[in-house]
Amino acid sequence: MSDFLHHPLPGISDAVTLIARQDQPVILMGVGKSGHVAAKLAATFSSLGTAALHVNAAEAAHGDLGAIVSHSVVILLSNSGATEEIVRIMPLLKARGCSLIGILGRADSPLGRAVDHVIPAEVEREADHIGMAPTSSTTLHLAVGDALAVAVSRMRGFTREDFLRHHPAGLLGRQMIPVASLMRQGEDLPKVSRTTSLVDLLTVMSSKRLGAACVVDREDRLLGLIVDGDVRRYFQSGNDIHTACAEAIMQAPPQTVASDATVGDVLLLRSATSAAWQVAPVVDAAGKLVGVLRTNELTQG
Repeated sequence: MSDFLHHPLPGISDAVTLIARQDQPVILMGVGKSGHVAAKLAATFSSLGTAALHVNAAEAAHGDLGAIVSHSVVILLSNSGATEEIVRIMPLLKARGCSLIGILGRADSPLGRAVDHVIPAEVEREADHIGMAPTSSTTLHLAVGDALAVAVSRMRGFTREDFLRHHPAGLLGRQMIPVASLMRQGEDLPKVSRTTSLVDLLTVMSSKRLGAACVVDREDRLLGLIVDGDVRRYFQSGNDIHTACAEAIMQAPPQTVASDATVGDVLLLRSATSAAWQVAPVVDAAGKLVGVLRTNELTQG
């Protein structure tokens, strides 16, 4: 994105700075297919921390201009640069002191000459078989608009946590849930000591219904983790099961989750590790076991 901010095309850096400094909603406007792109870009800007509204250019002259307050930043999308419905309201936008940014297929056009900042977005031809349907042009304008939204978001210091707060529903919203509210804890924790026998270990794993057991010391500091697969592998290796203890079977050190983590933190951690771990011990800053997560439950509503 830094390449985008320093792109040699005129208007881009100034447009990013102008939008980033805006306190009121940014207005996106287009007609036809460009209008659909404008609506999508308004949603993208808003989700990335920049309040934005889509105003239909064709309806603007029939009352929708009321949504555009004085000194708004207005982003205009047009492949021809001569869209009649937009050209018609340009004097009204200027009269309101609006700052105008054009994402235009033709910089040398009526709109190109009228806006304050031009971002050229010209394509050689449309992608359809007759070269007339808005395809390549709308794809490029969408990409340029998305890049603008991301660049502005970065300039404003918008964070992953901010993004998740803007998406309270579904999996995105669930990522803000603290693991402390989902983990098994207290009497539900499957805990054993280093010297716990294999028979007692299996009893704990079965009774707690997690298919796992956490090995801890006397201060509850986590030493290792045992899951069903570890026990099977121990059997298959020909070890003496009569003398087996938890320390001989456990994974050490196991993958853990911090007690102040969120669901999103755990999902990121899981995607970054090569192992497909299904159970994760939760530990505090001192390394003490405080809970256990079944990671496949994290994405369930």
